[in-house]
Amino acid sequence: MTILTEKDKTMIKKQIALSVTLVFLSLTLWANNVQVDNVTRSGVGRNIISFELSWENSWYFSAIPRNHDAVWLFIKYRECGGGGPWHHALLSTNMADHFFDTDITYARPITVNDRFGNPGNHNTGVLVRRANYGGGDIVSQSISLTVSGASDGILLADTAEYDIKVMAIEMVQIPESPFYAGDGVSTYTMFQYGTGSGTPYGAIPYRFTAENGTDTIDYGYSNYWVKLNSDFPKGYAEFYVMKYEISQGQYVDFLNTIDPGAALNRSYIYNGYMYNIGLSGTYTTIHPNRAMIYMSTNDLFSYLDWAALRPMSELEYEKASRGPKDFVPGEFAWGDNYFIEANNIINTATGTEICTDSAANLNCGTSTYLHGGNFGANGYGPVEVGIFARDSTLSRAATGGSYYGVMELSGNAKENCVQINTNQGNPATTSSYTGVWGDGQLNNIGFSNTSAWPAAGTYFILRGGYWWDAADRCRISDRNNRNVTTYDTRGYDYGGRGVR
Repeated sequence: MTILTEKDKTMIKKQIALSVTLVFLSLTLWANNVQVDNVTRSGVGRNIISFELSWENSWYFSAIPRNHDAVWLFIKYRECGGGGPWHHALLSTNMADHFFDTDITYARPITVNDRFGNPGNHNTGVLVRRANYGGGDIVSQSISLTVSGASDGILLADTAEYDIKVMAIEMVQIPESPFYAGDGVSTYTMFQYGTGSGTPYGAIPYRFTAENGTDTIDYGYSNYWVKLNSDFPKGYAEFYVMKYEISQGQYVDFLNTIDPGAALNRSYIYNGYMYNIGLSGTYTTIHPNRAMIYMSTNDLFSYLDWAALRPMSELEYEKASRGPKDFVPGEFAWGDNYFIEANNIINTATGTEICTDSAANLNCGTSTYLHGGNFGANGYGPVEVGIFARDSTLSRAATGGSYYGVMELSGNAKENCVQINTNQGNPATTSSYTGVWGDGQLNNIGFSNTSAWPAAGTYFILRGGYWWDAADRCRISDRNNRNVTTYDTRGYDYGGRGVR
C-alpha cells in the first residue's frame, strides 16, 4: 500500500515575519511553514485518517482585531495501483469522532449544512485553529479525522488500499462586523444611493450593518445602482479567506489530483513572467510559493470547487481588506493611501524571492505603468506570497497586510471576485450568487459542477491590481476592471483566492 505523506511543498513557505500594528494591539503574524506529516489509516472500518499538523506562529487574540488564523484541511483518496479518479472525503459531523491534540482544536463544528442552514454534503473538511489565546508555533500536533463518505459517493472500502493526500490551506478568520464599501474617490467606487451627483467624488461610502439585507448601492460615474439580493455574500457575517493568493505549487497539486483529461483543460504550460508550470508525467513547478497567474475565472472556480471553498464576492474583498475601520480615501489594503513599490527582488531564479527594499509593501507597475523593479535576468511578474512580511518589527503598512492579516490583497496578482451586478442599468440586475461552497468534485471535463456559481456571460470583477498595474488599480475600492465576462481568458494578471 502506498500512503502519500503530504508534506505539501505548496504550503511550505520560508519563515518570514509579519507584524500588524493595530489599535490597542501589536499583532505579530508569520507566513507559516504548514506541514502535514505521517499520514496513516486505521479504525475498525479503516476510515480514520491520522496525521501530524504543524505551522509556525499561529495567532488567536481576544483583543482587537479579535480574530485568528486557521488551516482548512480536506482529504483526497484514490485506490492504489490503477490510477483512476481521486475522491473527496466527507467527514463525520459528530465531533467526538475526531481527535485534536492539546494545542489545537476545530474552529467551527463540521456540518452538512450550507451557510444558510440548508442540508447538503458540506462536511467536506475541517477548519483547525490554535486552542488557546496567544501566538506561536504549532508543532507536530496529532489529528485523527473519521471519514463518513465521499462527495461523489465512492466510499473508502476497508478491504482496499488507497493513496491518501491530506491537503492544508492557510486561512484567516474575518469576524462578523459592520464595514464600509467604497472610499469616495477611487475609480467606479461604490457609494450610498443618490450621493454621487454623476461622479464618485463627494460620494459617501456605503456602510453594511447586516448580512441578509436588500441593500441598495450606487457605483460608477453614471450613478448606476443595484438592489442586492438578500443572500448575496456581503461580508458582514463571519467568513474565512485564504491568507495568501493561490500559489503555483497549490495549483500544481490541484492538477495532479483531478482527471488527467480534465487537467489538460485546466492547465497552462508556460515559462515566463515569473510563471512556470510544466508537464512531464505529472505537473510541476520550480516556483511553488510564487503567486499563481494565467488562471482564468473557470480555472479559479474549478480549483475552489475541488478544495470545497467558494469564490469571494467583491464586498467580502473590501471587508477582508479594510475591516470595521473608517474608510480612507484612496486606501490600499494596509489602511492608508501611501505605498512603496518593490524595486529590488533577489533569488528570482530559485522561486524563493527576497525583497531587499527595507520598506516596500506593493508589487505593482507604478503610477505610470512602467515597472521600475530590478528583478534581474528572470524578468518581472508575481512574487512569492507573503514576501513583504519579512521582519517582526514592521508595521502593518510595511508588510502590506490587511486589517485582519491577509496578505497581498493589493498588488501581485488580481483578485477574481463575484461582482454585485450582472449588467448595467438603473436598476442593474443583481447577482444571484449566494455563496454556496464547492463539493470537492468537478465534472468530466474539469469544470466546476456547482451550478449556483456565476457562469460565462455574467459579470465578474478583478480587484486589487497586479504586478504591472498602476498603483491606483491596487486600491481596495478601485473597480476599474469590472464587467468582465471572458471566463476562459488566461492573462498574466489573473490570480485569486477562495473563501469558506
